[in-house]
Amino acid sequence: MKRRTSLLSISTVISLGLVSHLCHAELTPKSHITVAGIDVQSQVGVEYGQDSNVTYQINPMNEVDSAYTRVMPYLRAVGERGEDRYMLVYSGDYSRYDTASDDDYSDHFLMFQSSLRFGLKHGVDWFIQQDWAHEERGTELTEGFTPTQFNAFGVTTPLQNQFLNSELRYSYGAPEGRGKLDVAWQIKDITFDNLDDVQGADSDFYHYVKEQEWQENTITAELFDQYSSRTRFRYSLISNLRKYETNPGKNSTEHYALVGLKSHRTGKLIVEADVAWLYKRFPNNSEAQSFSGLNWDANINWQPVKHSEWSLYGWRRVKDPTEEGGYILHTKVGVSWKHHWWVKRLSTTFDYGREADNYRIQQNDRKDDLDIASFTLGYDFRPSIRFELNYQFARKRSNYDEVLFFIGDSSQRPVIRQLGYDKNTIGLTLKVQI
Repeated sequence: MKRRTSLLSISTVISLGLVSHLCHAELTPKSHITVAGIDVQSQVGVEYGQDSNVTYQINPMNEVDSAYTRVMPYLRAVGERGEDRYMLVYSGDYSRYDTASDDDYSDHFLMFQSSLRFGLKHGVDWFIQQDWAHEERGTELTEGFTPTQFNAFGVTTPLQNQFLNSELRYSYGAPEGRGKLDVAWQIKDITFDNLDDVQGADSDFYHYVKEQEWQENTITAELFDQYSSRTRFRYSLISNLRKYETNPGKNSTEHYALVGLKSHRTGKLIVEADVAWLYKRFPNNSEAQSFSGLNWDANINWQPVKHSEWSLYGWRRVKDPTEEGGYILHTKVGVSWKHHWWVKRLSTTFDYGREADNYRIQQNDRKDDLDIASFTLGYDFRPSIRFELNYQFARKRSNYDEVLFFIGDSSQRPVIRQLGYDKNTIGLTLKVQI
């Protein structure tokens, strides 16, 4: 499971998080009003497909090709009292592989959010989110591992982790006014669970995994300016303090000065962009390379006709590597096209994106490129029932065939990663609004 430093405000992250799950797209909501007027909505997605390379192997001899079945439930309950609003959300992702049962997983997402108003200009928002997720074998900490290494290090199943995310936000400004000032405090915490097999197989790798656990505190001050009915500006100052309990040498501080824009330029064009100056340093590691430069996040949507929409998107961000002593400059650009055909119920979506990771670490000039192309054919059988055929091809390459990282006492024990993979995934999905 990937964790990224983002330019988006946490309120945007929440919105994205609620709709990012596969079963929660393209369906007409169906509300059920229960006791005390609570609005309950529920959905489920079921997918059956084929994965050509379950554990992301570069050597075709090590690839595992398997059919899989996924079940993705989603439940949301919303309550209101006057101008106050409360929301509880659960979503799950349960996957089973026919010939790769070691890579089965069950992920869960649970969130509670409250929004309280005190008079015309004062508001307090609080949310708490808990994820129980996993890292697919062959990605993140086990990137480039062979089946022999999986067994040697006790990674016989995907690494499981928990992610806690909570924020308290105060807003000053009328909801329909031109300006609004926000101040927020956010905490994040990620830990790895169920590591008994790893610890029993290799204590050095177990400590390496524990070194990736961190806690982060974020302070944000933001000013929103509704310049016109079509254009809104955002000005933010953001400070992050990330702390690694097991490896203080990776501790970092980040300071952002950000300007954002959201504008409906015409009835057919929407522009969203954030540009930030970021200064990132590592106070406990004098040899680590600091970063000072631009981060950006942009999305342009163009809808020349009602039944066709183009999107151009991209970002540049800074990520923490698994080793200490620097950072990874992560860039992505992509384009997508969605089209509704002669029947409104039938749609296609094409998407292509390229990601580039540039490692800024001592004695490491590694550069990775990841190309992802996807195609979706969707048919709305009913407003509450949708069928989809999804295909995705991913190819990752690096300027090195192999790289070393080091574990153990004083980081003296080398471990090899074999970089790159080709992966094809095709699946048929049924989504139902219950």
